[in-house]
Amino acid sequence: MKTIGRVRTTLWIAVALLAAWGNAFAQIKGKVVGTGDAPLEGAAVSVLNASDSSLVKTVITARDGTFLITGIKNGRYFTTVMMMGFQSFSGNRLDISGEQTIDLGTIPLRPADIKLDEVKVTGQKNFVEYQIDRTILNIDALISNAGANVLEVLEKAPGVMVDQSGTISLKGQPGVLVLIDNRPTYLSQAALAAYLRSLPANSVEKIELITNPPARYDAAGSAGIIHIRMRKNKVRGLNGSITLSPARSKYWRHNENLNLNYRSNRFNFFTNTSSNSTDQWRRLDIGRRYYGENDALRSSFDQTTLFYPKSRTTNLKTGIDFYANEKTSWGLVYTGAYTQSREQRPVSSVVRNAAGVIDSLIRADNSDRNRFRQHGINLNFSHQYDSTGKLLTFDLDYINYRIRARQTFVNDFLDGSGAFKRQEKITTDLPSSIAIYSAKTDYEHPLKKARLGAGFKTSLVRTDNAANYFLHQGETISVDYDKTNRFRYSENINAAYLNFNRDFKRLSLQTGLRAENTNGYGHQLGNAVKPDSSFTLHYTSIFPTVFVSYKLDTNQTHLNFSYGRRIGRPYYQDLNPFVFLLDKFSYFAGNPYLKPEFGNRFQLSFNYKSRFNLSLLYNYTRNMQGEVIEQTGNVFISRTGNISRLIWGGITLTARLKAGNWWTCNFYAELISNNFRGMPGDPDRTTGSTYGYISPNNQFLFKKGWSAELSGFYITRSQSAQFDKDDLFLVNAAVQKKVMKDKGIVKLSLRDIFSSLEPNGRILNIPNARASYYNDADTRVLVASFTYNFAKGTSGKRKRNVGGSGSEEQRVKN
Repeated sequence: MKTIGRVRTTLWIAVALLAAWGNAFAQIKGKVVGTGDAPLEGAAVSVLNASDSSLVKTVITARDGTFLITGIKNGRYFTTVMMMGFQSFSGNRLDISGEQTIDLGTIPLRPADIKLDEVKVTGQKNFVEYQIDRTILNIDALISNAGANVLEVLEKAPGVMVDQSGTISLKGQPGVLVLIDNRPTYLSQAALAAYLRSLPANSVEKIELITNPPARYDAAGSAGIIHIRMRKNKVRGLNGSITLSPARSKYWRHNENLNLNYRSNRFNFFTNTSSNSTDQWRRLDIGRRYYGENDALRSSFDQTTLFYPKSRTTNLKTGIDFYANEKTSWGLVYTGAYTQSREQRPVSSVVRNAAGVIDSLIRADNSDRNRFRQHGINLNFSHQYDSTGKLLTFDLDYINYRIRARQTFVNDFLDGSGAFKRQEKITTDLPSSIAIYSAKTDYEHPLKKARLGAGFKTSLVRTDNAANYFLHQGETISVDYDKTNRFRYSENINAAYLNFNRDFKRLSLQTGLRAENTNGYGHQLGNAVKPDSSFTLHYTSIFPTVFVSYKLDTNQTHLNFSYGRRIGRPYYQDLNPFVFLLDKFSYFAGNPYLKPEFGNRFQLSFNYKSRFNLSLLYNYTRNMQGEVIEQTGNVFISRTGNISRLIWGGITLTARLKAGNWWTCNFYAELISNNFRGMPGDPDRTTGSTYGYISPNNQFLFKKGWSAELSGFYITRSQSAQFDKDDLFLVNAAVQKKVMKDKGIVKLSLRDIFSSLEPNGRILNIPNARASYYNDADTRVLVASFTYNFAKGTSGKRKRNVGGSGSEEQRVKN
């Protein structure tokens, strides 16, 4: 009945929109050409008021040079056309009355009498801009982004946090879907962080933060979408950049990136390769107290673990675009990633009795060796039917992962006096493979006063995970059948959507409906002591979206409202019931009974000139997925479980402060309240907290190419399900200099100046036990980087680079 109600509500919205089409507005069309009447793609065509030259609307010309501007009310206007490398065009006055179509015909632009390498941009965009369904971050607006990597840019984004493990959260919530040029990144959270760290910021044009994504996007990603749009090269010939970034913390690390692009009339070849080498150090202290009847202390456990991870990562992205004609293009893209890592993990544990006397000691020498390989192929097609904007695209994707992990656990048991008692050795072999197939198509159709979009998508995922455990007794090796298993899982998702938008005088509306059908099958193979087991999943869900924007005055102040329903599906490995050893007393286990989470998100925002934005947020999530801790004897088992309900709400503030041309501060703050109810095994348990977060980013511009940055954040003590987290702060500083006629950038930055990024806290709601944790890591990092950009050629076409595997790869954990 709830599903029927949602469908009925969405249909009424669509009917209301269709009924509103009666208002009469004019539209303006034409075509922009350059030298030799060659169509110009990417030219900015603007309509301005004749009385005061205030901007009414701007559109970008299509691949064949055509444009269509709709929703122009009665009045007097004139048009302008601008494009880099060409002289500006200003048209005659237009008197518009009633519903009509004005054809400006062909507008020729004359080449500007300047050389390409002499062009300098004197204006500056706002770092943050707002649209009806997303927040736009203009990368070039922050001077310090030159020479930075994409992950560093994300850390400066309002409402975005990146923790030590590389997990990205948006406005206080994890579960973010990251897309690059509408394509998935094909990487797990840790591998994604390494990949974004290897990408230079100058390869990115802008980043879109979409807390309530429209219907055309996958419904996955309970916290929303971060869409990274790479820079589109418009210059024919060979162009590119190279970045070198050595860094020093406790150990040396380095990052290199090479970006090349060659464009001709019909073809565009591009490649991006990067390598990253990182050696790190971390110390984790864990304290656990076990209680009996009447809350009497029974025993205690204290453990210190030292982590020495080393990783080597290589990424490659290469492809070709073929322009069959002015309206049709094909693209083929290959992405690959290879990571080798190893980690030494010595562990020291002390067990005491109720009186505090040492009962036993454990000295462990644990180690991991991991190998991660990923290959992906994308075939994409785009066809624009005519000048009105009818557009058809499709994408075919295949992605394959191969993951291999080998572990060794050597535990020496000592008595209270330190005398050796016995040794226990366990080795593991954990191979896994994941294959993802997807196909999708999208169609956009302009109506008389509106625009309609529709699309379909289907995906198939197959995973195969094995967990092989071996016990060593002297020279004898035997299989540990209690932990050894093999798990296979397949999943098919079919989706379809409709999206509609229309602009009125002051009101803009966008609404959509997406339906997704999920079919899953899991099979755990038995062994000598365990039988086979299996499960199936079948469910269909709908995901409505509504966006409303109202102009309180002329293009200055907006009031926006949005609603969207989202889903968070489990990571594929989290459905695997196998046990993964962290150490003798800490395990990770999968959960084949894990359910998807569903969230309803509401947002009301007030925006003034993209300089000030105040938002009210509310989110209700059912069956929220989160880390839960269980106790079995003296062993703590971590697994992903369902928390029956999360109510999350708050207020956010974004402001842009400026003093002259030398100082700009982009300030972000949020006050969030969350409430969790229903822990696994305790459906009536309720926890929650209210916390604050601030993040100022100061940019300083000096003479002779010098600039600097001072940024950071502070988050108060907070609680998330079973975890009570202490407050946390971070301060970063950077200085840079443009060299080699502004083609090169030298930058020196210091991250975490006070070495304060130490996540500490307590684990709550564990029956008859209490636990705390303390982290210390080499988070203070000094980075020196050099970036050199080279470009040669003339203005050309832009390439399209999209994909269709959606959110599937985001559910791969490395």
